[in-house]
Amino acid sequence: MNYDKKCEAAVVVVGDVGRSPRMCNHAKMLADEGFLVKIFGFCDSLPGKAIKDHPNIRISPILPPPELAFLPVFVQLPIKLVWNFVFLTFALLFKTSFSNLRVVLMQNPPALPTMPVCFLIAKLKNAKFCIDWHNYMFSILRDKYDLTEAQITGEGNNGNSMKIRIVRIVRYLEGICGRLSDRNLCVTNAMRNDLKQHWGIEANTFYDRPPSWKFSEPTIEEIHELYQRLQEKEDGAVLKNDLIDESETLITQKLENGTIIKREHRPLVLLSSTSWTADEKFEILLDALFEYDKIAADRSQNFPRLFVIITGKGPLKRMYMEQIDKKQLKFVNIYTPWLEAEDYPKMIASADLGISLHTSTSGLDLPMKVVDMFGAKVPVLAKKFRCIAELVKEGDNGYLFENSDQLLEKLKLIAKGFPTNLKLLNLKENVVKNKFETWEEMWNREVKDILQLPSEFDNRRQIQKLKSIYIVAIGILSIFVFGIIYVILLRMGKFI
Repeated sequence: MNYDKKCEAAVVVVGDVGRSPRMCNHAKMLADEGFLVKIFGFCDSLPGKAIKDHPNIRISPILPPPELAFLPVFVQLPIKLVWNFVFLTFALLFKTSFSNLRVVLMQNPPALPTMPVCFLIAKLKNAKFCIDWHNYMFSILRDKYDLTEAQITGEGNNGNSMKIRIVRIVRYLEGICGRLSDRNLCVTNAMRNDLKQHWGIEANTFYDRPPSWKFSEPTIEEIHELYQRLQEKEDGAVLKNDLIDESETLITQKLENGTIIKREHRPLVLLSSTSWTADEKFEILLDALFEYDKIAADRSQNFPRLFVIITGKGPLKRMYMEQIDKKQLKFVNIYTPWLEAEDYPKMIASADLGISLHTSTSGLDLPMKVVDMFGAKVPVLAKKFRCIAELVKEGDNGYLFENSDQLLEKLKLIAKGFPTNLKLLNLKENVVKNKFETWEEMWNREVKDILQLPSEFDNRRQIQKLKSIYIVAIGILSIFVFGIIYVILLRMGKFI
């Protein structure tokens, strides 16, 4: 489809744009179709060059709400909702065209206030309102407040606590507002069935797939150059362990004739990505690595040294790294680099095996990092949960585990005799052979029809009338909201 470049699409994240690759990929595909795409979200980090340098893409920052950890839960959430409502509404209202906006595509979560704001803007500007369901807002809150499903449904104890009531309200509103959309996408068949069963929402499953502009298989020369560059950085000393001379890197070596090959006695390279938060159960990986270090000490067992690359940032990183340092591991090295967006796919492709610790609050979404690993032709060991089998096939492109003992057994199964271990070689062969569809192929089949243009308003005065009504309503609501915040702040002493 080729549209006039004046046609606009709004891609709404209400999260960190740089850490929302699925929505950025949507934006690129829309931009490639000729739309002027505006991405609305927090700019803690930026996406790769294919997105940020695209001539048809504009990133419109939204000011994130302040940290409110010092306030009670039942005060934090309303203030954040109001904050996001005001800033998102004004951004979408005044930074998108009244006459040329065609699509408003939002990421869920967060459902509130994103859904009602996007719905109102879409109706005001005669655009299609589409939701891409990645997870549920209520399930994230449920886990954050350490509640069970039984408590939310009224079957558990303390059914009247403030936290439980908040989650129940959010779940109710998430379902009501979700039904306002013109089109819904979701990330798994399990989520599609759940949306239909619980809220009567019809959705199309659109699996994450690696985009071709991000995951092209790097050459061994590119990997050699990457490791040479990283080992010269301040945190790169661990990459130089056991190197004989400058012709070598951790996994490659340059021969006298200039040919670059993989080192025969290289370590087994594992790669994992974590948010370093309590809900990711990072201890599973650490406990398995600590035990592996003990087993590998018996050199007769023929277990290789492990080199574990862990990407990501988060609040518990320092605590975990202190635990690792205390262990003084001899046969396991851990490296936690900060990578440029363009280096990330190369680093994944350099690994022999990926590890995913992702578990879903709803049990219905899939880890994007595993898709990245498969896109880089790397097999995966993944934490088992409800619908992970839609992505990781046991014994085909990876293995599943439930605890550190099972992870250790899978590591031993794959590592022994590396690099000639047949289990690992077969997994690698299957990942290469079972080629994923690209993001572009899936998108053109599953998503492209959302670009069908809605009919224009025949009466332009109707648009002007709606503009006036909406602006007045926003003004009144803003005054009311700030009044509530003022009263809350005055009475704060009673809440704390």
